[in-house]
Amino acid sequence: MKQVWKGAMLFLLALLPFASALAKPSEAEQVRKIIDKVNQHWQAVNSPEVRSFWDNAAYHTGNMEAYFLTGNEAYRAYSEAWATHNEWKGAKSDNRSEWKYSYGESDEYVLFGDYQICFQTYADLYMLDPDDKKIRRAREVMEYEMSTPNHDYWWWSDGLYMVMPVMTKLYKITHNPLYLEKLYEYLLYSDSIMFDKDENLYYRDAKYVYPKHKSLNGKKDFWARGDGWVLAGLAKVLKDLPEDYAHRAFFVEKFQKMAKAVAAIQQPEGYWTRSMMDPEHAPGPETSGTAFFTYGMLWGVNHGYLDEATYMPVIRKAWKYLSETALQKDGSVGYVQPIGEKAIPGQVVDAKSTANFGVGAFLLAACEYVRYLEAGTQADRAYWCQLAYQMAEPVLSNMAKGELQKNMQVEVSPTWDGRDKRVTYMECFGRLMAGIAPWLALPDDNTEEGAMRKQLREWALKAYANAVDPNSPDYLLWRNEGQPLVDAAYVAESFLRAFDQLWMPLDETTKKRYIEEFTQMRRIDPPYTNWLLFSATIESFLAKAGAPFDMYRINSAIRKVEEWYTGDGWYADGPSFAFDYYSSYVFHPMYLETLDALIDADKHSRLDYPKYYQRALKRAQKFSLVLERFISPEGTFPVFGRSIPYRMATMQPLALMAWYKELPAGVTPAQVRCGLTAVMKRMFASGNNFNEGGFLTIGFTGRQPNVADWYTNNGSLYMTSLAFLPLGLPASDAFWTDAPRDWTSKKAWSEQPFPKDHHWSDDIQTRDLY
Repeated sequence: MKQVWKGAMLFLLALLPFASALAKPSEAEQVRKIIDKVNQHWQAVNSPEVRSFWDNAAYHTGNMEAYFLTGNEAYRAYSEAWATHNEWKGAKSDNRSEWKYSYGESDEYVLFGDYQICFQTYADLYMLDPDDKKIRRAREVMEYEMSTPNHDYWWWSDGLYMVMPVMTKLYKITHNPLYLEKLYEYLLYSDSIMFDKDENLYYRDAKYVYPKHKSLNGKKDFWARGDGWVLAGLAKVLKDLPEDYAHRAFFVEKFQKMAKAVAAIQQPEGYWTRSMMDPEHAPGPETSGTAFFTYGMLWGVNHGYLDEATYMPVIRKAWKYLSETALQKDGSVGYVQPIGEKAIPGQVVDAKSTANFGVGAFLLAACEYVRYLEAGTQADRAYWCQLAYQMAEPVLSNMAKGELQKNMQVEVSPTWDGRDKRVTYMECFGRLMAGIAPWLALPDDNTEEGAMRKQLREWALKAYANAVDPNSPDYLLWRNEGQPLVDAAYVAESFLRAFDQLWMPLDETTKKRYIEEFTQMRRIDPPYTNWLLFSATIESFLAKAGAPFDMYRINSAIRKVEEWYTGDGWYADGPSFAFDYYSSYVFHPMYLETLDALIDADKHSRLDYPKYYQRALKRAQKFSLVLERFISPEGTFPVFGRSIPYRMATMQPLALMAWYKELPAGVTPAQVRCGLTAVMKRMFASGNNFNEGGFLTIGFTGRQPNVADWYTNNGSLYMTSLAFLPLGLPASDAFWTDAPRDWTSKKAWSEQPFPKDHHWSDDIQTRDLY
């Protein structure tokens, strides 16, 4: 009883900080009101039926961000009307022989970046409701452009905002590697003609490079809006760049150095002058550059690229200017320098100086500021964190002291097959850690959630050591039975999901013990089922850890998984198809992670691992789409197949795609968050999922031991934690901060429009490399 009381008290204490945080969102509410005031004013006095040139398109990048944050359907409809008016095109010429990319505003300037920024919004609208017409022209233009030998398409700084995010957005949709290859190639050209390596800033174009061109007082003339375009564009690029992109570090370093350079030359009043290093050249405030800088730096802070303590004073001064000087009483945004390409001495820029692109920049900054202010106060995330902590605390607090096997209240199936019950502890620990590893991988911070994470991580690292220490009472059952192969794979998976935070800190003795325990798992001959992936996961982890590994076990598993793929996202569990959720529990995640670990480790064989990975990713996206549609309007999902007491593990591929930021078009992060939250609350609402000791009990939505299979114990059930993978996204991520959205079945059953479904077929072919 004391254990139950202690656990209840800890859980209640964990709730208090979240309740306190939720009581203080006043500044965020004020900023949200500003966003609506500004955007509603703009849309009330400006028709969406205008051309798709850069100035209008830049506004729509801000409008779409306001839509994602607020959920105001009028904002989405406004951008949709604009896109429809422009036939989902930029410049409209269909005669490729006349396509140009020098400056021009007529229809033959198809390759000019100012007519390509519209593709950002078209891509966003496609991701909400996929329809090929929305990105057909974007793909035609960009893929034609990339087929040419030219690399000098981005010859002015504005173009880096206009087109770099187009490349990354279309890469996310198509996974065509050319988008990322050309992104880097084109930016290198831009750097060669207009980037100042000493200042880490961009001249507007080659005409303005110092000393050929100087400001009024003989200084380097960096134009605020020009550099604002670049910093904001880099933030948008980093948002969509895959983690394993070969040149990712190049973009991160450029973004960080540029942010540092920008912050250093902010004016005391919070704005940046038009000529950033010579305030006397064109004195006074300027909003568009200031807003783009504010957005870029806020995004960097929100996603861990920029130090909060260093940059928030800069950001707060900038926001004070934007909200108290630039923002006018009627909702217009003033002090926006008119269309141009440089700081012009004597040009009047005042409270009445407004423009579409300036409003777009203001909206971007304001939305990102709300994400900063509301991080850690989001009710759904608070609920997930509380539930994850409640699930993990009894396991990790005990195991850190070597007392899990002493104190865990064990339950086994009524039809238990007689195997050693000590498998329970290994199943409990391995599966729990595979689910919460991404959450524990987030950096420490001063929030209450951060304190919870830090405590769990500290316990987990001690528990990892005890798990392989033969002298510990919690040394796990590595060397008896066949079952340990399964849960050794989940332990290995936890290391793959948080390699730097959970594997690297372990002492060398503990690491050697893990390698030994993983290696001796080869004594087990896995059955001809999903078990082949357990061997492959372990061996791929060994490869990533730099230990000897068995390539044959990995490649044999890969070949068998390919044979067992039945289509449309489903895998058979062996030669014959079984209608269950093993595509969720094992196939999609462990197949992807096996391939990814080999790529990370730079291992090569006959198999083309990157191509296999891209194909497996596409299948996982389709299956995640299926799972999202399985969530009923009431927050339930179909209950069928064996191992159903694994509960939320059914939703693992959907959670994985959200964490990877690889959700399929038509499935937004917000609707996944809302759908998964609804299921969690429906499943765990009664509290009957936990036994008297605070450990999971056998059942689906409570105590239901009759649904257990012959191999089920209550340690097995910690696989439900695999739905917590999106906790690995920071609290400021759009997954948590975007406005709530109905999931597909909720839309369908309430007469709302929803995307139609269709068959997905493999379009990536793999052949042995030799």
